[in-house]
Amino acid sequence: MNRGKLNQIAILILFALFAWTSFAAAQTHMQYQDRGNRYEGIKSRPVSGYNIELISARVDYKEKTEQVPKRFKVKFYLEKASKVYLTVRELDYKHYYWMDKVQLSKVWAQGFDNTFEWPTEVVIQRLDEINMYSLGVVARLKNPKPGMVEQVAPVILYHSHVPSTIEGYLFTFKTNAEARLTCSIYKAGETDPVFTSTFRRQRAGRPFTVRWNSSLAQEDPYQLLITGYLLKTNDSIDQTVRFFHQPVVK
Repeated sequence: MNRGKLNQIAILILFALFAWTSFAAAQTHMQYQDRGNRYEGIKSRPVSGYNIELISARVDYKEKTEQVPKRFKVKFYLEKASKVYLTVRELDYKHYYWMDKVQLSKVWAQGFDNTFEWPTEVVIQRLDEINMYSLGVVARLKNPKPGMVEQVAPVILYHSHVPSTIEGYLFTFKTNAEARLTCSIYKAGETDPVFTSTFRRQRAGRPFTVRWNSSLAQEDPYQLLITGYLLKTNDSIDQTVRFFHQPVVK
């Protein structure tokens, strides 16, 4: 083999090594890791051991976007100061994006002055088919893990402007097997629901959303109750999500 041919092969090998090194570095950078004030990145496929799991509790609000904004922001109301465990994830898994373990320079306080924002260029802009409203957000109070009884602060997800009033909520769940479910929302202390919806055959592992129009609801604590059973095993499902409805954002 002549010298020119050997040089060509060496150049091709070096180029391949450079490309592989760049790819490996990019993949490592995208992995879930400490980003300073939060953990963010791509996780391995999560395994849920829950018959039903709350994956998002958001205010029903969409801000127009033509491209991925430079920063995503969240804002939420607390009836009183509390520990808050904020998690952002895909509603329907494609990349297994995850953001949590948020660290603030101040405490989460009573009222609507609870915000957090993070840059999208680090991870989100590098992922195909992810936009702001393909993400779910949960602000759990006191307990960081899912449970049969949840206390949450519904989150406004936005990039520039927040709404002046809250006129609806989106609660998104997943079940680990096909299920039949009834969802009802009650004002605290009352026995007649202000809202009811039925899911006669909910597919396993697929997100489903309970959308409540709260435009006529008073400022008060409420709770969402989900009851039902898994179609294959008849195992019962009971889920309670408690939250406070503050209709005026100020």
